[in-house]
Amino acid sequence: MSYKRGVTDVRVSRRVLWVGEAAYPLQNIARAQRVKLVPKRGAALRSYVKAVLLWMLLGAVAATALSAAGLLRSGASTLAGLVIFAVPVLIVFRTIRLIGVLLPRQLYALIIETAGTPRAALVSADESQVLELVHLIMDAIDNQKAEFHMRVETLHMGDKIQQFGDQNAGRATK
Repeated sequence: MSYKRGVTDVRVSRRVLWVGEAAYPLQNIARAQRVKLVPKRGAALRSYVKAVLLWMLLGAVAATALSAAGLLRSGASTLAGLVIFAVPVLIVFRTIRLIGVLLPRQLYALIIETAGTPRAALVSADESQVLELVHLIMDAIDNQKAEFHMRVETLHMGDKIQQFGDQNAGRATK
């Protein structure tokens, strides 16, 4: 999974929490918390093994069929060359994707819970900064005069989907 890096301004001003362009009135916030995001490494590994075994099986079946038809010995068949070339390329591609899932560092989300659905306000690799934000937000809820501003290096994972009632606004991009 790829991440898009950026910097998000998080601030409390006049009893409103701003996370980038999203505004949360402090009186509506019931809870703020840091959540550790755990990649699904086991599922990725199982998927990898299944795909590699399937490609190897399909490659062996194709090679056997081509050999029985006499196409592997001729050396002139582009179909035979494609089969022999495609399976290792697919396995290498899938291996690179697996490494991309297994190697990323730990990520942490700032979750803001209101009377409605909890929302992941931001995702960062800096646990201490996310934890500090939780404390600052909860302090601002109790302190009417509290204001702060912090810039957080964040990661965006995937697309934001917005839907209001039965009207789908589609994919929101910046």
